[in-house]
Amino acid sequence: MVKDEEIAARSRRMEQIRRAMLAAPEFATYCNEKRPVFGEGALTADLVLIGEAPGGCEERLGHPFVGPAGQVLTEALAQAGIDREDLWITNVVKCRPTMEGVGGRLRNRTPTPAEVEWFRPWLLRELDVIDPRAIVCLGATAGSAVLHRALRITRERGIWFDGPNGLPTLVTYHPAYLLRRTQDRDDRFGEFIDDLRTAGERAAVVSTD
Repeated sequence: MVKDEEIAARSRRMEQIRRAMLAAPEFATYCNEKRPVFGEGALTADLVLIGEAPGGCEERLGHPFVGPAGQVLTEALAQAGIDREDLWITNVVKCRPTMEGVGGRLRNRTPTPAEVEWFRPWLLRELDVIDPRAIVCLGATAGSAVLHRALRITRERGIWFDGPNGLPTLVTYHPAYLLRRTQDRDDRFGEFIDDLRTAGERAAVVSTD
């Protein structure tokens, strides 16, 4: 009963954050009528995964990490012994950043510093609600936003840092990066799984089955 009450309380707090963000005057500027994609998963999760922003599939379906990159993430989590349903999964920027591509079609782009800075306080409030044991940042953009400093994945992947409120924070590859790899994809995917398993063990969410 206590856990049910805690989940209900956290759900109310999360909804208040969402409504406040949607009502903020700057929201229309940064989302430009795009569909926002909020974090989702277990409200009492001990491990939070943070990406940079939703892509086309995520915007269309309204859920984080449900496109090709999400499939890579789900597979890696399974191989790491982590149940995706036990996690909270979100992005720093809640609306898809786009640019015009060939033939006028919209393409994904990296969020601008201004977009990241505006959405960052909302992310921190989101983390306050979940109150996890550990955080995994998927990619340099997410890592830089959470740690609030520049970083390089090639040098700092797999290293634990003190994140918001001292939360143990690990930075690893974004699964979309793995999709773009050719020659060494299997090696990088193996490192990705190892990082997720390390974080899962830190947060005590790795299955022993």
